[in-house]
Order: sequence, then C-alpha cells, then structure tokens
Amino acid sequence: MIRLRRGVLGAVLALVSTTATATATAMAQEQAELALGVLRHGANFHPLGGKLILDLPDLPDGQIYEGLEEKGTVDVQIAYRTAPLRILLKPRLTAKAQINTAGRTSFFSAGAEWRQHILRGRVYGQIGIGATVIDGYRFTPDPFQPGISSGEAWRRYDVYRRRTSFGSKILFNPNASIGVRVDRHWAVELAWEHYSHRRMFSETNPGIDNIGIRIVRRLGR
Repeated sequence: MIRLRRGVLGAVLALVSTTATATATAMAQEQAELALGVLRHGANFHPLGGKLILDLPDLPDGQIYEGLEEKGTVDVQIAYRTAPLRILLKPRLTAKAQINTAGRTSFFSAGAEWRQHILRGRVYGQIGIGATVIDGYRFTPDPFQPGISSGEAWRRYDVYRRRTSFGSKILFNPNASIGVRVDRHWAVELAWEHYSHRRMFSETNPGIDNIGIRIVRRLGR
C-alpha cells in the first residue's frame, strides 16, 4: 500500500514538473522579441523557386547582369517582434531595418510572422510576409546615354556597376527562418529574406535574396 502511494505521489510530482516546464516554455514563446542578424546581401538563392545562379554567359565589356550589382556584400539587421496576437493563427507583428555595410541598398520593413514549434519548443520554423521601403534606386541612371559628358558618364557607370535597379521603391518581403532555442531568453535563427515586387509596379524586377544568422532575445522576465 505504501509503495502504491509512493508511486502515485511520484506520478503526480512528475506531472506537475512536466506541466511547469511546458508552462515556462509557453510563457517564453509568448513574449515580444528583439533580434540582431548578419546576412549575405545578394545570395542568389531562392528556396521557393529556382533562383540559384551557378553559371551565366558572358556579357559585353562594361555590362553587368541586372540584379547582381550588389551581390556578396553584407547586411546588418535589427528586428522587433511583438508577442503573438490572438487572431489569424497568432501572428507576430514585425519591424525590421536591414542596413548594408558597403553603402548599397538598405531595407526597412513591416509585416507579420507565423511560428510553429517542435521538440517541446526547442526548435521552431517561421514564415512571414511584409512590405518594404528601400533607400536605393528604382532605376539607376543610364551611363550609356548619348550626349552626356565623359565625367557624367563615369559617375553614372560607377552607380550602374554597384547599385541595383529594383523597379520600385516599395517591395514585398517574403521571409522564413528556422530557430533553435538556447534557453528561455535566447535563440539562434537561420534566416532567409527576399525582396521584390513581382512586376506589379514596373517590368524591372530583379529581386534579391539574403541569407544569414540572427540572435534573438526574448523580452521580459
């Protein structure tokens, strides 16, 4: 009888412990977050559809493929996420500033992200969508325009070879990430950020993909 009582007591204590752990994990998942990331700007990788550029034919001297002008530079991203809302599958509202460290295009976005946890909250996948304003070019000036001075042509050519024409100042920002929670306060994410407008605002739409790592800090206690 004593052994039975001890067994029941042990089961109750285990259940309480498991419930407390699950509650603590759930509380960690419900808080607002700040994230800091480093991303490769112009990674030429699109996980949703075939934009993995391995080999391109040569262009005439002085010309550059559209969309590759900013390839390989580095961005620093800071992001804020709210706690999940209680509507529409519990999205987190987000605000992001992604600054290029080489003076190329930077992105300023607002949107929403949806998260799904596995392994008792230790790992999660996340997808999102947002609207973005860029500080870069809708269309870069044409360095080959007839009639301009040599100095102006060289100035425009420097812009042409270093900056991308995105076709719009407003872009869409589909994004995805995989996160691993280190503890209740910290997580690390592998992140993908895409920016384009799907030719909604002009025929010029090279798009750009960025891949990197973010460190995430849960706010609150």
